[in-house]
Amino acid sequence: MAEACTPLERLRGLVASGELELAPPGRGTTPERHRILYGLGREDVALARLAEAHLDAVSILAEAGRAPAKGAIYGVWASEGGGVRLKLEESEEGLRLAGAKRFCTGAGLVDRALVVAETPTGPRLVDAGLTASGVDADSSDWATSAFAATATGTMRFDDVHVPATALVGEPHWYADRAGFWMGAVGPAACWAGGASGLVDAAWEGRRGVPHGDAHLGALRALAWANLALLDAAGREMDEAPDGPTTVHQARALQVRHLVERACTEIIDRFGRATGPRLLAFDGDIARRHAELSLYLLQCHGERDLETLAQAVSGD
Repeated sequence: MAEACTPLERLRGLVASGELELAPPGRGTTPERHRILYGLGREDVALARLAEAHLDAVSILAEAGRAPAKGAIYGVWASEGGGVRLKLEESEEGLRLAGAKRFCTGAGLVDRALVVAETPTGPRLVDAGLTASGVDADSSDWATSAFAATATGTMRFDDVHVPATALVGEPHWYADRAGFWMGAVGPAACWAGGASGLVDAAWEGRRGVPHGDAHLGALRALAWANLALLDAAGREMDEAPDGPTTVHQARALQVRHLVERACTEIIDRFGRATGPRLLAFDGDIARRHAELSLYLLQCHGERDLETLAQAVSGD
C-alpha cells in the first residue's frame, strides 16, 4: 500500500497539476474558489490551511501586477504581536529584514512568503525567499499537536538582504486593499469545509438513537447554511468587486462571524451526536476536531464584531 502523502506534498501536487490555478476573488468565479477551499478543508484541515495561504499570496501578487515564483509554494505571514517584531531597515548595503514573525504557517516548509515588516513610513509587504543565510524557522514553542503538519512557528530574519524588487505595494497597501477583505473570506471557506468533514464522520458513525439523529439533522442544516453563505458572498464579490472597501470589510466580517458560529455549533453537536468514541479512538477525527477548534480562533470574536459595526456605520 502506498504511503499517504503529507499535506505539503498534496498541495505541491495540486499546484503542479494546475488544479489550483484560480482567479483572484472578485474576478467572476469566486463561488467556485470558495467551494474549492471548502473541499480542501473537508479533505484535510491542515491541507486547506496551507493551500489558502498559498492561493491568497498568488492573488495578492496578481493584484500588484506581479507573478509568483515559478513552482514555489507561498505563505502569507502578517500576524502582529506575540512579543516579537520584524523590521525592514535601510543600510549602506541596501534593505535588510531584521527580527522575527510569529504564527508563521509553513515555517520551514514553504518556499517563499509574503511577509509584513515594519518601516518608518508604515508596514510594507515583502516577497521573501526563505533559503538565504540568516533565515531560520523555530517551531519549538508550538505546544499543541494540532497543525503539526503545517509546522507553524516563529521565523527569524537575522539581517537578511532584501532586493528592492521584493517590495510589494506601497506602505499600508497590504491591509488597505478591498482585496484584503475579499481574501479574508477564504479562511472561512476552510473552516466550513473542516466542519463538514466532522458532519461526514458523524453520519458515518450514526447510532440510530432519536436524540443523536436530532443532532445529525442539525449538523446537516448547519453545513448547508455555511456553503450557501459562501456561495452568496462569492456572487456579491463578483457583482461589485470595485465597491467601497468598507462594503467588502463588512461582508467579510459578517461571513466569518456566521461561519465561525455555525462551525462552533457543529463541534458542540458532533460530540453530542457521536459520544466520545470517535474522538477517543479515531486519530484522524481527533486531529480534525482539534485543528478546527484552533483554526476558528482566527475569527476575533467581539473585536471583529465591533469593527463590523463601525464599518456598517461608516458606509
